Amino acid sequence: MALKSLLKSYMTKKETELMDDEINLFELIESLWKEKVLIVAITAVITLIGLGYAFLTPATYEARVEIILPSISNTAELQKFDILKSSQTQTQTQTQIFTDFLSILRSNQLIKKFLLEEGVMKSLFEKETSQQIAIEQLKKMTQLDLPKKGPKNGASFKLQFNDAELAAKYANQLVELATQQYRKNISLAFESQKDQRIKRLNDEKNSLIATNEERLNQEITKLQEAYLIAQKLDIFEPRESKDQTVKTESLSSVVTEEMRYLYTQGTRALNAEIETLTNRKKNLSMVNGLIEIKQALSLLDNTSFDASKVTPITIDLAAETPESHIKPKRILIVLLSVVIGGFLTIMYVLIRNAVRNRKA
Repeated sequence: MALKSLLKSYMTKKETELMDDEINLFELIESLWKEKVLIVAITAVITLIGLGYAFLTPATYEARVEIILPSISNTAELQKFDILKSSQTQTQTQTQIFTDFLSILRSNQLIKKFLLEEGVMKSLFEKETSQQIAIEQLKKMTQLDLPKKGPKNGASFKLQFNDAELAAKYANQLVELATQQYRKNISLAFESQKDQRIKRLNDEKNSLIATNEERLNQEITKLQEAYLIAQKLDIFEPRESKDQTVKTESLSSVVTEEMRYLYTQGTRALNAEIETLTNRKKNLSMVNGLIEIKQALSLLDNTSFDASKVTPITIDLAAETPESHIKPKRILIVLLSVVIGGFLTIMYVLIRNAVRNRKA
């Protein structure tokens, strides 16, 4: 009986708690319904604030230029770098050329140059904006997207601005300006490396000429000394037999034996050799390797580099005036305003009622 009474008491307590919870839930809904005007009013105010923000905030438009790797025909002019015959001037691949262009497109130097273009600063920024601030703001306005996976054979250059036409215009203008800068850089590189190559070849040529002249002077000096000896010994014509043995021994590079061989040739032969070698100093065609150097110099002199024939990218899709804005997202802002406004108002009503009940 005691157990039965205890169970009955426990079930009565649980039913009472459930009834209290049910009553509390109804009371909660009832309290909210009583404050429906307040809830609707505050929600409407917050929604109107969000609506005002959504429609008063200037729209931002995004223009996009799609670029891909350059074609072989547009980079064929770069093959002239092969004429320079330097390990640092080998013909670049399409990917390397494309990468170099992207580096220019993202550089601060290009942005500075772009800001100096006529009308750019006035169109994009306020009159008091400094160049440094303009550079930072323009970097935030532009974005370069590369493929996250796979080869980097394409890119998307974006520019965001509150004027749709200017966004498209300046996006295309920046890409064109980067192309011009690439052409300028590659032209300067070619001329610089060409000058270095010409200087090296001229140094080699002068070295060959100087070495050849020094060698001839040494030979002429030896012949002149032998001529004086032969003249004192009254040797006018070459002597045979024993002298031939001396000639053979002269191949051992013994200077004395070489001199004995030379003066035995007689003054007549020595004088003829001296005249021949003296004339050879004026005729550089006999210098070994000089003809090849002259040919290389002639080729470089007749080689000109036309940077305008080089296009480091292929424009897959030029920027066009965007028809719709990307910011602000007005529908999303209004919906969030309704949800946030309603939630905050309900929380306010519940907290206020809880405080009142607590005091009561």
